[in-house]
Amino acid sequence: MIQEILVELSDNALKFMAPQRSWQYPRADSYLFYSLKQSPPYNCSAPFWREARNEVFTQLRTVVNKPTIFYLALVKHTEKSLHLPSGTDTPSNHVYIPLTESGSIISTNNSGDDYKSFYSASRDLGTHAPHLVQNWQERDKRWKKLKKYDPIIVDNKQLIVILPEPDTMYFHVEYRDD
Repeated sequence: MIQEILVELSDNALKFMAPQRSWQYPRADSYLFYSLKQSPPYNCSAPFWREARNEVFTQLRTVVNKPTIFYLALVKHTEKSLHLPSGTDTPSNHVYIPLTESGSIISTNNSGDDYKSFYSASRDLGTHAPHLVQNWQERDKRWKKLKKYDPIIVDNKQLIVILPEPDTMYFHVEYRDD
């Protein structure tokens, strides 16, 4: 059920919304639906979003059992876009739900020294063939290929870098404990 509603939401966003730019995903097309990160909170005004919002939130709560959706965006990468390390300001879990079979994800343990961990995660942006790296565990990191509709659930003690390929598309969801 979640696949169907997210595919429909992404199709409508690509058809009816103008792509936005976000500092987290330079040069990528992003479509922000909901965010409690800023003041006042943002809630997209597109009619298809207003109709689907409650059902989308209900389905997203089945992925991670948290009471509050804190952030929801659709990201579509181009051949020149990237995903900067995220997770330092996430209140609880953050989830990536791929809509394509392209790209991969690297998670870095946040050692408590935010600067050192962010720097380490930023260095992963230059990784061109992550499948050839043999020692991800020794580096205190994990690597995984993105699989269509297979959610990647990460807590707020992990920094995430997505290594996109052209047309990599996913939903970025953040949760908050209340």
